[in-house]
Amino acid sequence: MTVRTKIWLIAVSVALTVFVSSGVRLYVTQARIIKEAQTSAVELAHDIAEDLKSVEPDADDREFEEKLLGYLNRHSRIVRLDLYIYREAYTPSSRIAAPRGDRPEITRFAPLARPPLGFTKASVGGAQSAPIELAVDLKGPWKATLVMKWTLGLVESALQTEKRVSLITGVVLLVALTLLSGLITNRVIGRPLEGLAGAMRDVEGGDLSRRIPVDTVDEFGRLSHGFNRMLERLSRADAQIRAFNQRLAGEIEAATRDLSHKNATLNQLNRLLGDMRRDNASKVRLAALGQLAAQLAHEIGTPLSSVSGHLQLALLQRDLQPILRDRLEVSSREIERISRIVRDYLDSTRPLEPERQITDLPRLLDEAVALTHAVDTRAARRALVIRDAEAEDETLRELVTDPGLLRQILVNLLTNALDAVDPNGRVTVAAVTEEDRVLITVNDTGHGIPADD
Repeated sequence: MTVRTKIWLIAVSVALTVFVSSGVRLYVTQARIIKEAQTSAVELAHDIAEDLKSVEPDADDREFEEKLLGYLNRHSRIVRLDLYIYREAYTPSSRIAAPRGDRPEITRFAPLARPPLGFTKASVGGAQSAPIELAVDLKGPWKATLVMKWTLGLVESALQTEKRVSLITGVVLLVALTLLSGLITNRVIGRPLEGLAGAMRDVEGGDLSRRIPVDTVDEFGRLSHGFNRMLERLSRADAQIRAFNQRLAGEIEAATRDLSHKNATLNQLNRLLGDMRRDNASKVRLAALGQLAAQLAHEIGTPLSSVSGHLQLALLQRDLQPILRDRLEVSSREIERISRIVRDYLDSTRPLEPERQITDLPRLLDEAVALTHAVDTRAARRALVIRDAEAEDETLRELVTDPGLLRQILVNLLTNALDAVDPNGRVTVAAVTEEDRVLITVNDTGHGIPADD
């Protein structure tokens, strides 16, 4: 799967997430609107019930009818009000019905069993109205039940409006995010990667004159600039090797012509000499290639450290999607692995036999710290490694040692110390003179090795 495809998938995932979140928000909004409508209707029913409790015991049904009509006129949400009045035994009971848009009706009927007092029911269905039933304790020995039907028209209208707004918003966001991500991917990532891949194919085919145009100053621009510098060094090294081979071939040919008249012994010696020269030429070419490979590995380490640092900065953002954070962490680990490979390869290209020479030790310590920053992205990212120069004196600037081997030993010690410290820890390297010796120390703020180990 290509990088462009992965970024497209991430963009589509983000857009779908936004669309799904719009649906969830719509569902929550619907539930909130219905709940608020239910609560408001129940509060209105309780207010009507409390008002009915103020009617005197000797009031007739007409007074209750007028109150119900007044509630209908004041509250447009009420569709119908029914009041069931239950009197004592041998006293007729009444039902007062007040529908909206029709004449009220009073019906008297025989005493019935009273419903359970304190019973309240509120429900909302798919119909145009919903009932609320409430027990009312009137003055005197009377009991009543209030049934209020309230319209759902406003609730359904608000829900339909919210659905349309959420649907339009979700579709617009989905299309906009997908198109915007595609354009950004093609412009910012796709074109630079295609140019770099094409240049690598040309170089693989033997065209060392190929160069990548540097049009930006971002990571791709720095990567292209580093790639061009690497190709320039390769071109110069290739030209030097070709010239050396030509000079060597000419020298061998001249020596062969000069020794052609010698006797058999000299001919045998000439053959041995030719073998030695060919072996020497092979060693020289291998040495040049090893030096070239070491330079190439060093050049790769710098852009790798830059890319790793920017990945770590991206990971510090708190609003990253989990899938994008996982991708960035995988990329950071892979770059860390490549840095270790480059560091190991640099180690393998250095000679193992000590080459002692006068060395400026403080400067070598600074180089070891800088090299640790270059090959270990943790040090470059956190600035953990420092040099303590308080106890140094001038004798340290004329130390006889192998600077290459000592530098590598220090880099290995600093890298191992980084593994033992916390994210906010520190590694310090220092050198002091003790009589006829020089003591180099590497200290870290880690927890150390447990006593049991």
